[in-house]
Amino acid sequence: MWSIPPPVRNLELRERLGELLGKAFSKPERAAPLYVLRSFWRLFEAQQRAEIACDALIGAAEAAVCKVGLKASAKQAVDELIDTGLLRHPGEIGGERWVAPGEALRSELGPAISRVEATCRALEALWRHPIRSEGVLERALEEAVCLFNEGLFFEVHEVLEAVWLEEKGPVRPVLQGLIQIAAGFHHLENNNANGAVSLLKQGREKVREGGAVRFGVELDQFLEQVTACCDLIESLWEDAFDRFDRRMIPQMRLQERDPHPAIVDSRRIPASPDR
Repeated sequence: MWSIPPPVRNLELRERLGELLGKAFSKPERAAPLYVLRSFWRLFEAQQRAEIACDALIGAAEAAVCKVGLKASAKQAVDELIDTGLLRHPGEIGGERWVAPGEALRSELGPAISRVEATCRALEALWRHPIRSEGVLERALEEAVCLFNEGLFFEVHEVLEAVWLEEKGPVRPVLQGLIQIAAGFHHLENNNANGAVSLLKQGREKVREGGAVRFGVELDQFLEQVTACCDLIESLWEDAFDRFDRRMIPQMRLQERDPHPAIVDSRRIPASPDR
């Protein structure tokens, strides 16, 4: 079964993770703190302790950012996470510096890192695709597709809402519908079948209202699959959270590019490690 990252309920933590995501979308090298957090979790799992030697964390994070081709300093990323309070410096043991989760992160470490892992996968999917357009709308849709496909429905809502608030054209109802569909699946993960069904139905109709407006996203099959999900959730109702098969949640697809080569924005695609 497709694994959906569990929701983060601590508002402060959710906002801090959202800020990291926004920075990573704006510039690939600013994704380094996310890879530090992912490395922290993997060391935590291996050592089964919440305090990790700072040098070990920096070394693991350096390897992680290098693997995806990011030109960034893991040490600076660790310091940034300490400054924001996501990590803390509990002191030195035998002259060695250690780091541990900050209070907010410690309260929901598992769910938070699960979302960080999914965010890294979404970013890597985005970096594998050349930029299709310089437009803000098209960029937001690209980002939303990658986030949706990793089950980061709350983050889809945040990315698209920022564009929807400024959009005045015919794509506005399509954006609103996609936001509602993402919110519907987010409600399902919060065990709210009523909210899920309501928003999935509203979102489906809003996207249909947009008619031929697609802006590079395949929507016809997507809507059919959303309808199937909605029908099953409605039939399961109170048991939907436990019994609904997450494999039914559709993947969003970008339409095939036109044959004319696109301009690649090097700010969004990190160099491969061998360059």
